[in-house]
Amino acid sequence: MSVASSTIAAEDPATRSDRIGRGIAIALATYLAVATGAVWRHVATTGGIAPLVVHLAILGYTLALLVAPVSLRRPAMDWLTLTIGPFMYVELRWIIAGIGMPHRDALVIGWERAFFPSNPSATLAPRMHVAMVSEMLHLAYAAYYLLIYLPPIALYLRGRRDAFVSTMLALTVVYGVCFVTYALFPVDGPRYLVGAAAAPDGPIRSFVLTLLDRGSSRGTAFPSSHVAASVVSSLCALRYQRLVGVVVTFVTAALTIATVYGGFHYAVDALVGVILGGLAWAVSIGAFAAPASRGAHSATAA
Repeated sequence: MSVASSTIAAEDPATRSDRIGRGIAIALATYLAVATGAVWRHVATTGGIAPLVVHLAILGYTLALLVAPVSLRRPAMDWLTLTIGPFMYVELRWIIAGIGMPHRDALVIGWERAFFPSNPSATLAPRMHVAMVSEMLHLAYAAYYLLIYLPPIALYLRGRRDAFVSTMLALTVVYGVCFVTYALFPVDGPRYLVGAAAAPDGPIRSFVLTLLDRGSSRGTAFPSSHVAASVVSSLCALRYQRLVGVVVTFVTAALTIATVYGGFHYAVDALVGVILGGLAWAVSIGAFAAPASRGAHSATAA
């Protein structure tokens, strides 16, 4: 009886969520620690110390959460991926430069031609040269952060922490794979090489282009983290809050097309992003299902 009781307690959803949340924080801290050398090399080359200071502050914040009492760190740790994620994307410009790997656009363009002979990143916009279509697709692209943040916020406010942490795990896997790939296999994408696609002008398109000019990090095209993270958000929302998931899935489909239509990504970037998002979602589901299955088996055996 005591063995069964202790096993069931160990597999309590809150305990499982705490353990996975801590694992996410450890993974992020490890990534940040390893990336410190690249940021240092960038600073040594450029002479500006601000990137290193900010990087170390984020690393210190993550490490502080790991040693803080559980009751104090839980909310901050739950939100850690989405709290520091935007910064981690911005600093990729320093990490990529610090590592200094050659950019691989020529190779990815070869893949693009093998899978998509029509070169969609250059031809899709001229073929669909309709102002309303352009504006709607660029609006979907601009909705990226709403897709990533609003569904988890809804779960958290409803007290569904296990579903929330499962979503955070999938997003962490997506961002982790993307960011490491960007550092070691940087790809600029068509917008940097030939400019944005020849889509009709409009206020939403102009807003998106300005946003990218100010916040985009060169070398982060393959795979598309926008697509991969949005697919994760769609699949998690469909599993945990169906109506929200239907809306998010619809916008994600438009965003996926928009990444290519606007010339922000090669079509192969979007394709791999879709695959990566699906795999990350499967990892998160498996991580939550496996401990529960083991716990039920142990309790039965006891």
